[in-house]
Amino acid sequence: MKLTIDDREVVCREGQTLLEAARGAGIAIPSLCDHRDLSPFAGCRICLVEIAGRRDFAPSCATPAEEGLVVFTRTPAVLALRKKILELILASHPYACLVCAEKATCDDLKSTIRKVGEVTGCVLCPVNGDCELQRVVDEVGLDRVDPPAVYRDREVRRDDPFFDRDDNLCILCGRCVRVCEEVRGAAVLSFVHRGGRTLVGTAFDRPLIDSGCRFCGACVDVCPTAALVERAARPLPRPERTAPAVCPFCGQGCVLDLGTRDGRVLTARPATVAPNEGQACVKGRFLVRGALAGEGRILGPRIRRNGHLVAATFEEALDAAAAGLAAAAPERRALVYPSQVPLEDAFLFLEFGHRALAAAAIEASPAAAIWQRLDALGSERGIRIPTTGRLAEIRAARTVLAWDVDLPSDHPIAWLEVVRAVRAGARLVAAGRVPAGPIGAGASPLELEGSLEEITRALSAGGPAVVLFDAAAASGPDGLETLERLWTAALRTGARLFPLGRTANGRGVHELERAFGRPPRERAGPGVREGLDAGAFDALLLAGPFEVGRSGPGFLVCLDTHWTANAERADVVLPAAAFAEAPGTWVNTEGRVRTYPPAALPPGAARPDRDVLAGLAARLGPPGLPARDDAEILREICRIVPALHGYDPEAARDGSFLLKDGQAPGRTPEGAAARPAAPAGRADVLRGYDPVAANRGYARLRRVR
Repeated sequence: MKLTIDDREVVCREGQTLLEAARGAGIAIPSLCDHRDLSPFAGCRICLVEIAGRRDFAPSCATPAEEGLVVFTRTPAVLALRKKILELILASHPYACLVCAEKATCDDLKSTIRKVGEVTGCVLCPVNGDCELQRVVDEVGLDRVDPPAVYRDREVRRDDPFFDRDDNLCILCGRCVRVCEEVRGAAVLSFVHRGGRTLVGTAFDRPLIDSGCRFCGACVDVCPTAALVERAARPLPRPERTAPAVCPFCGQGCVLDLGTRDGRVLTARPATVAPNEGQACVKGRFLVRGALAGEGRILGPRIRRNGHLVAATFEEALDAAAAGLAAAAPERRALVYPSQVPLEDAFLFLEFGHRALAAAAIEASPAAAIWQRLDALGSERGIRIPTTGRLAEIRAARTVLAWDVDLPSDHPIAWLEVVRAVRAGARLVAAGRVPAGPIGAGASPLELEGSLEEITRALSAGGPAVVLFDAAAASGPDGLETLERLWTAALRTGARLFPLGRTANGRGVHELERAFGRPPRERAGPGVREGLDAGAFDALLLAGPFEVGRSGPGFLVCLDTHWTANAERADVVLPAAAFAEAPGTWVNTEGRVRTYPPAALPPGAARPDRDVLAGLAARLGPPGLPARDDAEILREICRIVPALHGYDPEAARDGSFLLKDGQAPGRTPEGAAARPAAPAGRADVLRGYDPVAANRGYARLRRVR
């Protein structure tokens, strides 16, 4: 449709608001309550405009664009009204610095006094320079506030983990309330009281931790002021640059924008790209900096001498590690490597284990359980479940069956898509575990041992249906029967199956293992755990989370990022770079592939896994590992992994490349009609966090107080 804004012809889509139409044409209209992910609110009234032929001013954020409208955004009346409205907003907000005539000349002071606990002006504010209210004041051109100041004098709330709440800085834009309900499906926050006493709070003014909050940080990220601020980042200097990285804490593959300074990560915020689209969870939003720079990092190599771990040079540690590994016969060596490292490192671990170490047992930890079980299903039953699909397709479903899966904790981004689907009218059916919160409360329960007929009925309510499941559905002796039952019901109803992996690069590592000829675990021989219990291994190179137990090997090399019980008992400890400190390629649960350079520098003497493996291989002797750069390693991976054929990291920086499924259709289970799949109390904020399954020793992470 076409309309006119400020004497310019503007073309926009049906359903857009005047504010969206104007911004799409490069016409700036200031606003404080509007946000791209939220429904129109029209609360701040800063975005008022005039429309020819209409008597009243209209909030552009909530007024639909119409064919032929003539809109004016900067008439004298509009500009004067915006100033008056902004004055009223600032009357109950510390504003002295916002309208100070000298504010442009005091930049040297603004970065030196951010550690104060009480904000009385912008130079004391932790978001000074990154505050939407400051930008709106400048856009509107406000230089004085006539109404008398009314300071709320509310105590800053610090009784919850991770962030502070300062009602004195709140402008009641409602963004935090709306993102909690509309996007996260939690509805923990709400407006309380009335009139001049209105605040954003919780039911009965309880702490957030007692109100069902999952501390995803969405409210902090949408707040236009410093009313909500990350506590750990408050006293830190400002980042100088940002760099993208894939979050390592689950299989969703969220992209984080890491704010860095002098090679250190200071902040982590969700990037506005698929699959997370500006959202994160408590681990990705608040634990990354502590994981990289917190206590417990292994900063230098150690060698056990006279029963004690003592400092050594990296060369000395590599010599000792190689000598101890070489002393064991090849059939008595084992390797455990992490599934939460880039594909390039996982490839080198496998290559090192097979060629240089010639280990009898090589395992990834945590195991890519759901992908292994799906392989076993195909091998034993002849059934192939398609495993590639965008999580965003879930939002189009009319029926969502969550099968024995804790979506909010284990698969938070998939859960957000379920929230979108339910808010659009979809029916949520939960089998086994019912998600907490208002969305979960409306779920229809289904007995976990539901028969094929019950599952089919649940998926036949009309419209596209999806089934979400992870390794829990496939675990135990009846796991394959469960998967076959879900597959049969999906074929009968045209539902889409979405297997959800739990580990950051588990799916990519599984594809690598298949390329190396590793059989599914169901058909493999004794693994590392069984071998250790049987005393079959004399030497173990341990680089992934793994409980060695009392029956450990005679010689243990630990390559890790953090001190753990395994590192404390090791004979040689080698410090490894963490996820954001090395370049590499990641594959998420969708099969989405991304390659990023390092975002930060490894601390101390820590080195990327590939450098450590190269040093060990050289000391173990021929055949060693060929010298290759990262690009050459990735090309080799793409050559041997069919699902990665055609992947170009430069052309797929937007994350548009999905693994090629490449699986044979398999047989149709008996009785299934083959149809094409349709498109598709006190909260523990770290519930579902498994330190053993977390990335390489991050078990030492603690809640930030």
